[in-house]
Amino acid sequence: MGRYLNIGMMQSGDTTMDFETCLARIRKDVDDLMAGMNVPELIVGVEMAIGRYWKDDETQMGGDTIPGKVTDELSAIAKEYGIYFMPGSMIESAEKDGEKVIYNSIPIFGPDGELIDVYRKMCPYFPVEGAFTKGDRYVTFDIKEKDIKIGVLNCHDWCFPEISRNLALMGAEILIKPAIDPEGLYEVCKSIPSTRAFENQAYFISMNLAGEWLGSYAYGHSTVAAPDGSVIYEAGNRPVSLTLTLDLDKVADARRYGTNYTDQLLRQLKVFNPPMPYAGHIEDAPIYKNLPDPDMSMESRAEMFKKEGLMNIGK
Repeated sequence: MGRYLNIGMMQSGDTTMDFETCLARIRKDVDDLMAGMNVPELIVGVEMAIGRYWKDDETQMGGDTIPGKVTDELSAIAKEYGIYFMPGSMIESAEKDGEKVIYNSIPIFGPDGELIDVYRKMCPYFPVEGAFTKGDRYVTFDIKEKDIKIGVLNCHDWCFPEISRNLALMGAEILIKPAIDPEGLYEVCKSIPSTRAFENQAYFISMNLAGEWLGSYAYGHSTVAAPDGSVIYEAGNRPVSLTLTLDLDKVADARRYGTNYTDQLLRQLKVFNPPMPYAGHIEDAPIYKNLPDPDMSMESRAEMFKKEGLMNIGK
């Protein structure tokens, strides 16, 4: 008998980001998924699906603490239905080194409502997300009833293959990435789920918001790629909720026998163990002798573009 996991996917598209509205939408989407024929055991959502602020927050960036009122409500949903629950990300208000900071955070809940863990985005999309503090810890969690390990990423994290690889080395068989990937990047990004799945012999689930977002537009197209890199599902560009069943024995087979019974990717990685001479001091890599420091604010980016002739019309 195989190991199967039913995963409910909530590709939302609401432009309103207050916690009150987002929590009401999440509740409706979960209720709908749990009323279906194929009942999910884990439900996942998109980046910022949980929200950014309470309605009385004029800054619209205040977030909420974790744990806090927001996570209390999400915990109650997980406990009511007895599901694992990763409803997307939110702005988390926290304190670090005596100062107030905000993170782009994904809370994760167990079937008893327990807050299992919190993943804080390691690679915020600077300079757009310049207000966020970057996380510094990998997060996996177990579907213990089925001996399945899940690895968690957030949006821009997938552009850095080291993150997916380390999650796989930690034993993750499913990699899940909520996102708000903007229109214009679809053609570039559509191959990434397959690539990350293939190179790590794991399922890769890319969840993406569908619709307007802060003056831009997110393309949706949430995608599930199998351990051999094949796409087994791709949504359109509208909000959608559905449940898919994943066969985790396909991960075990790919890792033991090779992808398509040929490529022994993870088994051979241990043999080749490619050296990483700049691990821990990447700033010493020769490429950085000529590359400028990254843009950490929109102002510094505009200044550089103007100086180098990329933006020289208008003010």
